[in-house]
Amino acid sequence: MKIKLDDLEAFIAVAELGSFSRAADELNITQSALSRRLRKLEEVLGTRLLDRTSRRISLSVVGAEFLPEAARVVGEFNRSLGDIRELIDVRAGTVSIASNMTISDTVLPEIIATFRAAHPNIRVRVSESSSPSALERVSRREAELAIAQFGEGLPELEFEPLMEDRFVVVSHASHPLAGREGLKWRDLAGHNFIRMRTGSGTTNLLERALGDQARDLRGDIEVGHFNALLAMVGRNLGISAIPTLVRFKRVDLDLAATPVCDPMVSRDLGLVTHRGHSLSPAGEAMRQICRGILGRLTPAHPSGGVRGARSPAP
Repeated sequence: MKIKLDDLEAFIAVAELGSFSRAADELNITQSALSRRLRKLEEVLGTRLLDRTSRRISLSVVGAEFLPEAARVVGEFNRSLGDIRELIDVRAGTVSIASNMTISDTVLPEIIATFRAAHPNIRVRVSESSSPSALERVSRREAELAIAQFGEGLPELEFEPLMEDRFVVVSHASHPLAGREGLKWRDLAGHNFIRMRTGSGTTNLLERALGDQARDLRGDIEVGHFNALLAMVGRNLGISAIPTLVRFKRVDLDLAATPVCDPMVSRDLGLVTHRGHSLSPAGEAMRQICRGILGRLTPAHPSGGVRGARSPAP
């Protein structure tokens, strides 16, 4: 026979109120049910906890020593139950989110600020790296969700596209191509094109989307990160092609982002979660905020575009 929480609560109520009838009313049970609980508790412990006379009820020596321990057990259980309710009601807890570097440097601060304003007691853990690394963190269950570009070969993950990030030509504001109407990829021929490193997600996406036209993107500078690329363009050392969001990594530079078409190239960014595993209440709240903010940033998608949703980005 095991001791139940109800048995401890019955003992505490009688000890504190000094009356079976008042304790039964407090617990909303009958006096006979209360007596059964106390009798069972004493049988399990193998000792008398209460001394009963016709006039009064008092604690036995063992009962007096046992009362604070019983109260501690019940108190800890109720506190734990309260903690669980706070998690369910999104009042406490932790949510872990991963993202690629572009999202981390641009949109993520707004997402976290919005989440914190709505749920100030939730701790947020952020990890930022490449899209493949963000996906790997979700795959290993180290992050509940990620905002990234999706990749192949990850059947355990689900991808919800939320934002189409169109490629634009980025140049110094004084460059002849800056703001040019109807700019096409072939118009970039003859201009020094600053490339992302060979094998990067951005380079792979452009080469796949542009086909033979990718040969026109020639230059004498190759970099490994967008920040370096933008700094080079900011010194008017050449032009490049980047997703629109990347432009906002360096708003301090005098840059121009000019739409380019024929074809229009874009990448899909969205939410990545582990397939078949529900999010915590805090994680679900974070997902809803991500949906609202990223969805608001999605531009109109002209027909005939080429989308690169499956090519991991740096």
